[in-house]
Amino acid sequence: MDNLHALLDANQAFALNGRDTTNHCPMALHALHEMGASQAQLQRFFTHWQSDHALPAGAANQSDEERHFVQLRQQFAIRIAEEGWLPTFEALLEDGLSPAGGAFHPLIRLACALENGHLGEQAAALAAWRCKPLILPAGEGPECRDIPALLANLSAPWEGSHWPGEWITARLRQVAADPRWPDSLPRSLAGEGDLLAQLAEAALPLYWQTRNFTVLHLVTGSRAAAIVARHLPDALKERWQTLMWQAVATAYITVGAPVLRVQRWPDTTGLKWEKVLTQANESLDDHVIKLVHCCWREQVGSSHPYRYLAVAARAVGLLESEGERVA
Repeated sequence: MDNLHALLDANQAFALNGRDTTNHCPMALHALHEMGASQAQLQRFFTHWQSDHALPAGAANQSDEERHFVQLRQQFAIRIAEEGWLPTFEALLEDGLSPAGGAFHPLIRLACALENGHLGEQAAALAAWRCKPLILPAGEGPECRDIPALLANLSAPWEGSHWPGEWITARLRQVAADPRWPDSLPRSLAGEGDLLAQLAEAALPLYWQTRNFTVLHLVTGSRAAAIVARHLPDALKERWQTLMWQAVATAYITVGAPVLRVQRWPDTTGLKWEKVLTQANESLDDHVIKLVHCCWREQVGSSHPYRYLAVAARAVGLLESEGERVA
């Protein structure tokens, strides 16, 4: 853990945004560490990120957002050292900040920081969340039963809708601003089941079906939301679940609300997690690393572990897009 924390400390020299992306480095480092990457592999990824993606957090890159982020990170670090992360997080909930803000990255970064215990990363994640605020409208439509029913009801009127733009958050804002959206979104979900588990169960086959980049974030974001929920007092859990399913519903619209079909999952007999993790630990693709890590962790206790193995194996090139083995 010392090697990981040293690199996470060094990551604070990077600006919030890089040359072409948000700073994914700490999340990927956490995933690599958990999957058993060596110190050399961790350093290799950090060096790659530093040279190919990162921008230094110096004056030359001090946009208003970056300055705000640095100030908040410093303030939150002091507060977290004194009273932990929860009061700062609770303030985000009270203000209605969506877990989808920053394309789900602050949420995922916080979940990683809760798992590895790095207080600086907890502060950075919450600061990124606060300085990239996204507030989604509350639903005004009829109550819905559960997550599968929610997605099915949304697909009927919204399937095939198109939302231009490269960035996930920009498309989320377009949906949120659409005057039809509040009436399409239910006021509440009536089911008593674990909504976050339902989100994970829906996101994985949707990603297998679409291989869509935004849906990938629903897979990793659903796991992150469940990690955060495990740390919350009961009084905050319902609010947290509501914000999360509203975020997923909005993201689902941005990808055209495709009908979730019955999937044909490949035979994974003979595929081993050991080989998948070995491939992932050699990767320099942060999204591949995070997706494989998520699948590896989620398959434990899942009633469909082979699905997670199939998604992870495809991500590292051991399965073709159609589910066929790579020779």
